[in-house]
Amino acid sequence: METLRAQLKALSKRYSLEIISGLLDGPQYISKLSESLGIPYTTTQQRVAELERAGLVRIEPDIDDASKRAIKLVSLLNFRLELSPRRIYTMVTGEEKEQIEKMKI
Repeated sequence: METLRAQLKALSKRYSLEIISGLLDGPQYISKLSESLGIPYTTTQQRVAELERAGLVRIEPDIDDASKRAIKLVSLLNFRLELSPRRIYTMVTGEEKEQIEKMKI
C-alpha cells in the first residue's frame, strides 16, 4: 500500500503527468525534457527524482558527447495503478475491509 500511496503522491504533483507523457516516445535527458515541456529545469529535476523514488521512472547517468558534462537520462518504467474504494479504505485505515466485516459478525 505504501508504494501505491507514494505513486499517487508523486503523480499528483504539478507537471508530473506532463513528464510521464513526455517520456512516452522514449528516454530523454532532463534538460531536453524541461525544454520541450516548458518546465523550469530545477522543477523538472525535482519531479523526476520524486517519480523515480515512486518507481515510475528510471534515471541513468550519462555523459554529453559535445560538452563532456554529466547528464541524466530519464526512462519511463512500465507501471499500472489499480485503485478501488476498498484499496483506498485499506490505505486510509491500514485494515482490510473483510477483516472488519468478519469482526462485526
